[in-house]
Amino acid sequence: MRLSDSGLGLSFGRAAQEYERGRPEWPAAVVDLAGPLAADATVLDLAAGTGKLTRLLVERLARVVAVEPDESMRALLQARVPGAEAVAGSAEAIPLADASVDAAFVAEAFHWFDYQAALGELARVLRPGAPLVLLWSSASCCPTSSTGSGSGSRRT
Repeated sequence: MRLSDSGLGLSFGRAAQEYERGRPEWPAAVVDLAGPLAADATVLDLAAGTGKLTRLLVERLARVVAVEPDESMRALLQARVPGAEAVAGSAEAIPLADASVDAAFVAEAFHWFDYQAALGELARVLRPGAPLVLLWSSASCCPTSSTGSGSGSRRT
């Protein structure tokens, strides 16, 4: 069972404006955690919320697909980040073709996913060797991340 099936994972949309105001911005350097990406790269921002990370991605990359299951959050994302392709979908059912993404980012959301299903979907849409960047922020410090590519991973 997905954690979002409980309703909690989709509860943020009721307070999308407050969520947007209250969430901290990401530093631009988090985009670099994926390693070098070509300017024409296609990247996925999975569970994009109101687009806090999406804004940074569209500044640097040609095609950003922001997948967000909550309609209210997605509407705010579309209004705030018109340069991204905001689409309905979930981590367990990513609406993209096989091997179509050069990198995937998940900010503050991976804990809501059905891990096995989500990792299967991410493996399906990522091109071979493409990185997956997982991000979390902490009130006591700086944003943290975990990146992985291929069979290895590293902690940053």
